[in-house]
Amino acid sequence: MCNHIVAETVRERTKKEGLPSVSRRNFLKMGSVLTAGAALAPSVVRADMQAQGVVDLSHTLSPDNPVWPGVVTPGERNTVFTIEENFIYSQRWTFEEHQGTHMDFPAHFIADGPRVDAFPAEGLLGPAVVIDISDRAEEDADAWVTVDDLQAWEMENGEIPEGAFVLMYSGWEHRIGTPSFFGDDSGLHFPGFSGEAAGWLVSQRSIHGVGVDTLSIDRAISQTFDAHYTILGSGLVCIESVANLQAIMDSQATIVCGIPKYEEGSGGPARILALTGM
Repeated sequence: MCNHIVAETVRERTKKEGLPSVSRRNFLKMGSVLTAGAALAPSVVRADMQAQGVVDLSHTLSPDNPVWPGVVTPGERNTVFTIEENFIYSQRWTFEEHQGTHMDFPAHFIADGPRVDAFPAEGLLGPAVVIDISDRAEEDADAWVTVDDLQAWEMENGEIPEGAFVLMYSGWEHRIGTPSFFGDDSGLHFPGFSGEAAGWLVSQRSIHGVGVDTLSIDRAISQTFDAHYTILGSGLVCIESVANLQAIMDSQATIVCGIPKYEEGSGGPARILALTGM
């Protein structure tokens, strides 16, 4: 999710509700979740354990990545050195934090929320839960993940595990390169999480974050960004523009978020991996 569209909404919401912050309740809850994650991490990724497979859930970072039209400046890359002329190959990149497959950290919306370099590493891995709304999204670009969807998943698979990343699969990645990725003549349209679903996840389950295969965890038509406020306000993270979720739909997988430790970052491009069979 990116700055200029959000800025006006945040400004108006702050006027009405005051400056958002991580509540003491949510801060303590975040601490307990991450402590649990720390205890879990060694058993999930031990040196003597091997995943059956590794699925890359990331799009290649490129100046061609779709971005909010007229809002986010596409990245740029230039060759600085070449093997032929300089004996080494190197590029210079310029990009905004929120493009390509990327993560949002609490500080993206929350004034006192943890930034990338201060965020506990234990919160960057956990079990994958994929919620498939692709059939509904095919019929309605404004579809969203509901509490019913989450409870239906649990009816089939058991309770969403502690420290999970709950990921929406809408099929939107297959629209990249077409106008329908953004919407239609009436404006921006793509799926996301409902505020109620986000609220249920943080109040009823102990997750590490949520992710989507679209540009934002909120639907494009959202004017209040409730999913962002709820997830980030609880000290958790968001992953946006995820790829290849079909490949882990019916697998037991562990999400590993490989993101540079951006100094004072609000988020940034990331390499998201799913270790299957773990």
